Amino acid sequence: MSRILPWRAVVVWLLVALLPALPFMSKFYLLLAFDALLFGAIAMSLDLLIGYTGLVSFGHAAFFGLGAYSTAILLERGIVSLWVCLAAAVLVVGLYALVVSYFATARRGIYFALLTLIFAEVVFTFFRYTQTFGGSDGIQGVPAPQLTPTFAIDTPLRNFYLVLAYLALAYLVCRVLVASHFGKVLVAIRENEDRARFLGYNVQRYKMAVCMISALLTGLGGALYPGRSAFATPDLMLWTVSGEFIIMVMIGGLGTLAGPVIGGAFFVLLQEKVSSYVDWYFMVIGLVLIVIVLFMPRGLLGIRGMLGFKQWRATA
Repeated sequence: MSRILPWRAVVVWLLVALLPALPFMSKFYLLLAFDALLFGAIAMSLDLLIGYTGLVSFGHAAFFGLGAYSTAILLERGIVSLWVCLAAAVLVVGLYALVVSYFATARRGIYFALLTLIFAEVVFTFFRYTQTFGGSDGIQGVPAPQLTPTFAIDTPLRNFYLVLAYLALAYLVCRVLVASHFGKVLVAIRENEDRARFLGYNVQRYKMAVCMISALLTGLGGALYPGRSAFATPDLMLWTVSGEFIIMVMIGGLGTLAGPVIGGAFFVLLQEKVSSYVDWYFMVIGLVLIVIVLFMPRGLLGIRGMLGFKQWRATA
């Protein structure tokens, strides 16, 4: 059990759960914490592909956006049950991910990345020019989802604890996955795909499976977003959003679970603080990424090793 759920993760989760008790945690900071935890969890799910399997996806924004639209469409039509929204997101994102993974995993390297990007651009264009779903404006002003008929997720505090529960679930799923034989096969595919195939593993099937798991976790995160923002727009599916997810993974540390969560939170906080001073905040973020790539190739999680502490295991 300690391998699946290490005590460090439990302690950190409990400390994060106590954040709303701090005196400076206003509604604004609760919403900022929501974004940090949400995008950290999505970056962690993406790292299943990049860090553990060696597959770079430029289409994860489509999974996120489809999950958000699934929830927003139902909320707009008066279906406010959170469970129904999550089920719809799983169904829609799962069907789309099945198609994408089937075609994309048949190719390697840059071709996989390009195919995920092309599929995502098709989805973005569809929602961008389809007036049924609001066109470029998207779906605005949706009501808050309800956990039960008498309990709505309608405050920043409730949204914070909802996304914290989602982060815990996503971490547990990823942790079990990478610690299993399935996870070891993914690492073998990353290191030498031809050798893994020679050993008798159906490489494409493993790739499709991890793509589906990563997509579904991302889609669930997207399904929570309209409850926080009250909208879903095609901009959530832009290729630049997929690029931001990749940057979060690289900042935190490839091939880890805790690293992308740290990277996602760091990226959100850095973006918020820098954008409050200058409009060209992406230049600052780009410089930070350059420094991390050149001097901290293990990401922020690798600082422990640089400072002389015992490095976390790859599955931390």
